[in-house]
Amino acid sequence: MAQNESAIEQINLGFNEHEDRLLLKVGLADKTELAVWVTRRVCKLMYAVLQTASHTLLPSAMQFAVPTISTPDGKTQAIESFLHEVATQQKVDNLDFKSEYVVDRQARSEQPMLAVQCTIVTAGNLPPQFELQCSNGQSVKMALTSELVHALSSMMQLATREAGWDLLMTIDAKQLNIISATQTLH
Repeated sequence: MAQNESAIEQINLGFNEHEDRLLLKVGLADKTELAVWVTRRVCKLMYAVLQTASHTLLPSAMQFAVPTISTPDGKTQAIESFLHEVATQQKVDNLDFKSEYVVDRQARSEQPMLAVQCTIVTAGNLPPQFELQCSNGQSVKMALTSELVHALSSMMQLATREAGWDLLMTIDAKQLNIISATQTLH
């Protein structure tokens, strides 16, 4: 759907008390807007997907803490990775969370769509995309960048706090590996 592609200018995520859902609005460069309802279940899934993605998008300093072989190529790679991490952090630091969301955009649908699933899509050499599948069969795809991960994660934390949802602090038992050990007292 090339005719529907457009660069993201603004993102807004807020709690709608009447609907007991979050409303995600994506303002696009062509002055249109996508609106998607996000339920608690999908919000929890989105947050988990974004947190997983954040670990794969940004290299951590721990990757270079214990070098296996000290070679000039290894040093160059570490320096390049560090410079990339710094540049990415500067982009994240420049995100604007204070400006008002522009509301005079043309809606791309009469009613907000309802998100039912959330995934990361990778295809060949293309960058990964964050995808929200909606109940009407349509999907919203956004290029998965560290800026998007940071912005959505921050907005989700604020919106769920306003909603009184504690879902971001819960832990899914399926994701935990529990190691049992026996202790002996002397």
